[in-house]
Amino acid sequence: MRSEILSQENNVVSIKLEFEASEFAQGVEKAIKDLSTKVNIAGFRKGHVPRKVMEMRFGRQAIYAEAIEAMLPDAIEQIVKDYDLDLIDEPHVSIEKMEEGSPVDVRLTFEVSPEVVLPEVSAVTVHRPVASVADEIVSGTIEDIRAQNAEHSPVENVPVAENHVVDIEYHTVVLLDERKQERHGPDSTTLDLGQPSVRTEIRDALLGAKKGESRTADVQVEENYQDPKVAGRTVRYELTVNEIKEKVLPEMTPDFFKKILRSDCETEELFREEIKKRILEKIASEIQGKAEFDALQGISDLSQLTVPETLISRQMTAMKKEDEENIKKSRNMSLEEMLSEASTTMEEYEKNIREQAETIVRRSLVLDKVADEMGITVEKEDFETEMQTLASSYKIDAQRLVEGLFKDEKRLMEIANRIKYKKTMKAIMNTVQIDETEQPAAEENTAEAEEKPAE
Repeated sequence: MRSEILSQENNVVSIKLEFEASEFAQGVEKAIKDLSTKVNIAGFRKGHVPRKVMEMRFGRQAIYAEAIEAMLPDAIEQIVKDYDLDLIDEPHVSIEKMEEGSPVDVRLTFEVSPEVVLPEVSAVTVHRPVASVADEIVSGTIEDIRAQNAEHSPVENVPVAENHVVDIEYHTVVLLDERKQERHGPDSTTLDLGQPSVRTEIRDALLGAKKGESRTADVQVEENYQDPKVAGRTVRYELTVNEIKEKVLPEMTPDFFKKILRSDCETEELFREEIKKRILEKIASEIQGKAEFDALQGISDLSQLTVPETLISRQMTAMKKEDEENIKKSRNMSLEEMLSEASTTMEEYEKNIREQAETIVRRSLVLDKVADEMGITVEKEDFETEMQTLASSYKIDAQRLVEGLFKDEKRLMEIANRIKYKKTMKAIMNTVQIDETEQPAAEENTAEAEEKPAE
């Protein structure tokens, strides 16, 4: 077997592969032998059918095709190794000449990973401000935590107020037209009138009502509501107040601190310090994540490469499939139905995800190149550390986790890629220039940074 490069343009490499006549003859004999073991021909035992009979049965060209098809995989594997090709797609095979007694010429076209020319990574500057949080944000977060853990105590002989929690029974009436309507219920639920998720019409109807009193609220449903039966229509809620409750905030005691922190804490001052620490950790994590994103994006923007259409199309297909699955799961509708509801065409959608896909692929190619140039590899110690982290997170034995993962090659590859990504980003952040100016104090409440109390 001999080979030579015919051409190389961008990321497409064409190689001529030549099998010697003797190699091909051996391949043909093997193909005939293999085929003869798979067919039943009257008068002949399997595996002992004469060549002429096989040619009459299948045709000479079909036997040649069977032979070359069996010879190509090993030959292609050797060529990929010899020329150090990083394939991104299956090779295209074109048989140029194939006849016995002469060399067989095959043209192989490989699409390989494109050449990536990186900028000087150390010249890239990334803004990574120092995390800070104002005292009033800490206070607000603590009050939110208390509200989330409040008890609901029934009250008597008082009208519903905005700070109340109410148990209601209700009927739903869909007004189809002036004469026709659909009535559903009764159903029951609990509403915290202080939550913004409660419809204004329902909150306003309930305010001032007393226990046992009924109220009516008309809600105009949005035209694009997911249920077409009620979209654009008026829905009337017939509400009856069964119970009125007020929120009783928990006292700032060591027991409450332990419930929230899941560890002993004796004083309000220490509790406040721990809450502040957790808020800062969350903010710092978000800042670090954005800085890493910006660092890779900065390197990507300054890199020179042509993103292959094959990789863009593959990424688009994956993104579209994920969107379809998520829409089906969350809204029980097709992608086409959702786009129609949003007054968006499929062409507009595909243009949008193409831009995203190209950015994702470009960043991935650049990241791989950075990893190669920095000599980033995944070592046994890295894998063991990751296994310990996962085992701790899942609260299972590390050895059991490893044994299970070794049965899942895809999952193992995902873990290896994640380890490589983390190591590469760490190396990047150690190389780029970091601008650590002070960040303005956080202005939004970050109660969600806190862990939920143990149940």
